[in-house]
Amino acid sequence: MSPPTTPKITIDTNRMVGLFDRTSTTATSVNELRELMRYALSGKASLAITTRVEVDFGRDTDDRRRQDMMENLSMFPVIGSVLRRDQATQSGPEAIVDTEERELWQEVQRIVFPGLTVSTGKYANKVADIDHLVGHKLGGRDIFVTDDNGILRRKGQLHSSVGLRIMSPAECLAFIDAYYSRHEAKELEPTNKDASYWDNRLCGTVSFDYSNNNHSFTIGEALSLFETRWSKASDVSIHAYNYSPSIDALALAKGATEIADVTDASAYDFSSGSRRPQKGQVLIWRNINGIYAATKIVAIKDDSRGDDCDELTFEFRILADGATDFSTS
Repeated sequence: MSPPTTPKITIDTNRMVGLFDRTSTTATSVNELRELMRYALSGKASLAITTRVEVDFGRDTDDRRRQDMMENLSMFPVIGSVLRRDQATQSGPEAIVDTEERELWQEVQRIVFPGLTVSTGKYANKVADIDHLVGHKLGGRDIFVTDDNGILRRKGQLHSSVGLRIMSPAECLAFIDAYYSRHEAKELEPTNKDASYWDNRLCGTVSFDYSNNNHSFTIGEALSLFETRWSKASDVSIHAYNYSPSIDALALAKGATEIADVTDASAYDFSSGSRRPQKGQVLIWRNINGIYAATKIVAIKDDSRGDDCDELTFEFRILADGATDFSTS
């Protein structure tokens, strides 16, 4: 199993002040930020700042504090933000704003600071806040960390509209802990080892009575084990669930009619604990080791609709190496 990708974290300017300025009386989440620093030093997280941080600190009238802050900043990788002639920096590339990036900036502004104009109070600070978020997005980072309540209140809208993932320092720590716990390899065994309800191969086709064995059928073994769980819906669809101990998440691979159509298993929506696939559709399963399996519904029998039994037939394939592309397996 391949190790998980290190989460890429971007830190908000004000949180940097809280981390390094010991004289600050308004600093928040200092302990959480120090823990994030320890995670970065141990390789569990990648921390970065945007070039706009330097601009923010450049406005500080306390020469000594500004110098100390800039020295502390030198330990962090710097990612570019939007290009502004009045805010050039020397330590990182600024992104040239094309039409798509301009639209991104405008959408973030609409969500976070609706009605923003040059006459708005603290206009420059608000523009810098937007630049931070846009630079984070353009840099392909995973999580933007802030204690700014105005931004945190809009994190749901920012995520659904432009794909920005916003967290407080405490939320980010919890996310990283859960992320590595989920990817910690665990030898798995099925609750029921009856061979009638367990196929330990990495690919194949199975048929079983889904009204028996607590509606469960197991595929794979050890790190790559999946206890799939099902229940009656009709003779053209069936309910599937992620409730088994070995299963972390479940998604419907919309648009896929064959398992090989799935080129990135991680790209689907895993937000629901149950799905109702129809015959011919493909489900993606992720187990607690971060391994992906795909099942295609081949046939469904329903004894309440004229069939002689309840029976599900599905094809399956497991990517035991931790990959996400079923088209090459």
